[in-house]
Amino acid sequence: MDNASRRFLAYIREERNCAENTILAYRADLEQLRWVIAARKWGPASLSSLTPESLSGYVNWLMQQGYEPATVSRKIASVRSFLNYLNTYEGIGEPRLSEELRSPPNPRRQPRVLSREEMAALLEAPAKFDNPRALRDRAILELLYATGFRATEVISLRLDDIDLNRREVYLSPSRDYPVPLGAAADSMGYYLRRGRPHLVRKPQVRAFFLNQRGQGFSRQGLWLVVKRWAAVAGLSHDISPHTLRNTLAQVMLSEGKTRQEVQQFLRLSSPNAVWVRREDPRP
Repeated sequence: MDNASRRFLAYIREERNCAENTILAYRADLEQLRWVIAARKWGPASLSSLTPESLSGYVNWLMQQGYEPATVSRKIASVRSFLNYLNTYEGIGEPRLSEELRSPPNPRRQPRVLSREEMAALLEAPAKFDNPRALRDRAILELLYATGFRATEVISLRLDDIDLNRREVYLSPSRDYPVPLGAAADSMGYYLRRGRPHLVRKPQVRAFFLNQRGQGFSRQGLWLVVKRWAAVAGLSHDISPHTLRNTLAQVMLSEGKTRQEVQQFLRLSSPNAVWVRREDPRP
């Protein structure tokens, strides 16, 4: 098996022009396969020991080690490429070996949804402060919760996209898709009057939300805002801007909205993307 592995690695280097880091990853995966086969007594680590039984055992062993599903899938893909090479270029083994070698199903993680108490605590955390950054951050949190905007949609907002008189925000220059701001309109108006002027460095910067340098936010900057106030509110570390989007979806469902209505409001590709939980987290 060692010689065949070396020929395979030479092939992906010379014929497929794989990067050195990729080759090293393949080598490590094949060495692990050889070790597991020998250690689990499926026979000596030779090509003849590559059987459905040994390969299935290898996959089970990977799962038992606690690897992330993506890592397991990558390792299996390495072995599958090796088996395909053996069958195609060296006439060794049967095609069904690589065809039967499949990654285990990756269970869909349930999205994080805040309870009504957690959501209230998060929104109230910056309300205890009256400085420009806290005013801005409360407006961001209120906006995320009221609209379900994605992080990229929040950081791309410009001053002209907000109509506080109509309590609406527009996601496109044509202004043909107004999104109601709801309760967020008040905190956004307060930030615009009392907070943003203190953050402006260059008047020509039209981003609605400004960072400490007077520039528009990055995705990372927005993520840190949510993380910071989640920590102040005593919430767990796994809260992100998308958590508020998930929470809003659940609130809408619990208030009687259909999946199709939630899909349309959140601009999802399919109603099946709407996840359901029974509890009502609305504060």
